[in-house]
Amino acid sequence: MRRHVALALLLVALVAGCDEEEPLPPRPPPQAALPPPSAATTDTFADSGQCAQCHLADAGPVLRDPAGHDISPVGTWRASMMSLAARDPFYLAVVSEERQEGDAKQVDSTCLRCHAPAGHVETSGALTFEELLTGKSPAAVLGRDGVTCALCHQIKSDRLGTETSFTGGFVIGPDRAIYGPHNSVVTEPMQFFVNFTPTFASHMGRSEVCATCHTVIVKGVVEQATYLEWRSSSLSPGKPCQWCHVPQVDEAQNALSEPISKFPAGLAARTPYGRHEFMGGNAYLLRLVAENEAWVQSGIPAADLQRAIGAAEAHLRSAAKLTAVGVERKGGGAAFRIIVENQTGHKLPTGYPSRRMWLHVVVRANGKVVFESGALDRAGRLAGDDDGRVRKHLDVVSSQDRVQVWGATLVDADDRPTHRALAARRVGRDDRILPAGFAPTGMDVTRTATIGVFSDPDFQPGSDGVGFTLGSVPVDAEVEVTLLYQTLTRDLIEKIDRGRTPLTTQFVDMARASPPEPVTMAELRFTIP
Repeated sequence: MRRHVALALLLVALVAGCDEEEPLPPRPPPQAALPPPSAATTDTFADSGQCAQCHLADAGPVLRDPAGHDISPVGTWRASMMSLAARDPFYLAVVSEERQEGDAKQVDSTCLRCHAPAGHVETSGALTFEELLTGKSPAAVLGRDGVTCALCHQIKSDRLGTETSFTGGFVIGPDRAIYGPHNSVVTEPMQFFVNFTPTFASHMGRSEVCATCHTVIVKGVVEQATYLEWRSSSLSPGKPCQWCHVPQVDEAQNALSEPISKFPAGLAARTPYGRHEFMGGNAYLLRLVAENEAWVQSGIPAADLQRAIGAAEAHLRSAAKLTAVGVERKGGGAAFRIIVENQTGHKLPTGYPSRRMWLHVVVRANGKVVFESGALDRAGRLAGDDDGRVRKHLDVVSSQDRVQVWGATLVDADDRPTHRALAARRVGRDDRILPAGFAPTGMDVTRTATIGVFSDPDFQPGSDGVGFTLGSVPVDAEVEVTLLYQTLTRDLIEKIDRGRTPLTTQFVDMARASPPEPVTMAELRFTIP
């Protein structure tokens, strides 16, 4: 009898052991600090520091708005995620995971062409990730300059807007022409200092330039389609990407008119004049950079980073509007619907599919909370986080453990959510709120399709609504609604830690020390009669 019991216990232990994951190897030491910026000039490119000689504001009034803020091209660009594209610790950690799990050469060619584009072009696609991280060659220096001035402003009009231009398919010419939106240019100073020729080109004000790296299709899977979303919206073509992301107004919304350079003195003011801030929703990653400058080594002044963080948060607050409709009593309970209006020219949220937004709804009566949906727990997680499944779209929330989260999810060959684009086999979910006038045609119909939204009549171009039904609510209860946004979740941070590379260790240590708190996009308050 004892023998049978012992065998049974052994069998149970063996079966249980089959379900356990293999233990992870020890965490490697974190990656050494990145090299600081340095000078580099080649037959095709020059680093941004050389552009700063004339296109960065100094103590004088030139390249400043009426309030005295630096609006110079280099001064506004350098604290943007475009500048930090190759120093972003989140990006570097995920690329290190991709390389560990796949073909490193393919990963380098795919990921560096948009995040380290000048280095990629300089080496005809041969720049390696290791060289980007530690190398001293001109290509490595230029690569760490991110989406740098001499790269963007040398993009030719060839192929723009076509399929071959996507996923980093821009064309750089050999003639060292620097394209801009202004006629009657003074060419001699730039030719003398950096051997570039400023050249008028209308395509620099078109979304198709942005499309080259903001339409990313990897192995047939759409990782991001911000440009495709825009061209299917009512903002196309009259309000291109630059309308919002390179604004031609100051913070008081006055049209800007300013010389494009501080040298030579006396240059005529230019209109339009765009602030190269490239504002998006990446306040959190900018904060990580600011808090870890000793590792990132961006060389960006702390005040500039703080200003960029504030601008990103303000940009998020302009992206959506909340409205309450159908507020009514139902017996002893109540019902209402919250409409979220997308005020951007693309899906909300857009871009890399780690981003999400949701409604935090709190109902109070007599000073006490009687209902709450969308609160983060003590570990910083939402209900339903990290359950290993793709979230389902909700049209009605009737209990406190239900949350409607708008976002996109890539899934792998086993239909499991993945944050690695090269491991993805399809988009498993996409219920992000559509832009106004959304009407895709041709191939964009499938590439920008909503996935996982069923029987939701008010999921329409420009907005979506979520109904709330409350079982028991006192009269005159107060409702507080907040639309919240996160660049990435704490669960994703822990998943990245499983990558066990020096860069995942580095990023996870940063992120654990400063977790991704949500940013408020919009707020609404009303009373249930």
